[in-house]
Amino acid sequence: MAARRGLRLLGLLYMSDCSPAIRFTNVEFMREDRAILAGINWELPAGGWGAIVGPNGSGKSTLVRMAAGYLWPTHGSVDVLGYRLGEYPVDELRRKISVVEALSIYPFDEQMTAEEVVCSGFFGALTLGYHQPVAEQWTRTNQVLTDVRMELFAKRKFWTLSTGERMRVLMARALVHQPALLMLDECTSGLDLPSRESVLIFLSHLAELPSPPALLMITHHLEELLPQVQHTLLLNGHGQTVAIGAPVQTLTDPLMSEAFSWPIRVALRDRRWYAESESWPPLHRPL
Repeated sequence: MAARRGLRLLGLLYMSDCSPAIRFTNVEFMREDRAILAGINWELPAGGWGAIVGPNGSGKSTLVRMAAGYLWPTHGSVDVLGYRLGEYPVDELRRKISVVEALSIYPFDEQMTAEEVVCSGFFGALTLGYHQPVAEQWTRTNQVLTDVRMELFAKRKFWTLSTGERMRVLMARALVHQPALLMLDECTSGLDLPSRESVLIFLSHLAELPSPPALLMITHHLEELLPQVQHTLLLNGHGQTVAIGAPVQTLTDPLMSEAFSWPIRVALRDRRWYAESESWPPLHRPL
């Protein structure tokens, strides 16, 4: 209860804007001679919670890196929090957003504690060796560690934590500077079931804030999708749009089967999504 009350108070600090959190307009992306993304048009409303779903190689992570200002479209435009990439300083934009990538290696100083890793989020740094956090920043750091139920691990070295514990610390690091947009790329990849559920429970509580940050989840596992996700973009393996809309419109047997080129059956139970293969062998249908 204390953690949830803390989250509710933190919600007062998040800013909202009437502009879409993210807007992709006719986005294409080429790598060498291969089209990674083709004609993507999709937006996540301000304060909205959305997900990009698709198989491996569909361009999901590429879209996240574009929204974070690390990649540029070959064609089209990307708007984030009301600012068009290329027309607004990228460094300033990145101060308004946070990205957590489960499969990325974060080369923090091996001596850093969980508390220090979270505090480094204020500076976008991998060490505090060149920074001197002020008292208010340490207070905020410990509040967010409490929010993710990691306060008892604050003084533990980050690299001695379990995978699930490290993911919760990275979540705290992403939230410590109160971003307007939080993007999670396969945020529960590699976690066991209890660790995955602890991360998803925390995110559910985050959604209960009076004014939560906009959130974008990248996944190919439907069971990771939270009930609060109401905006989805479904891609196929060629980086093309299969469907756009609410989950009940896009996460259907025919559309998921088309996106993954495999017969898939989808179920919604207790507000959570589940998918399973319907038969063998895979489909071979033209796109």
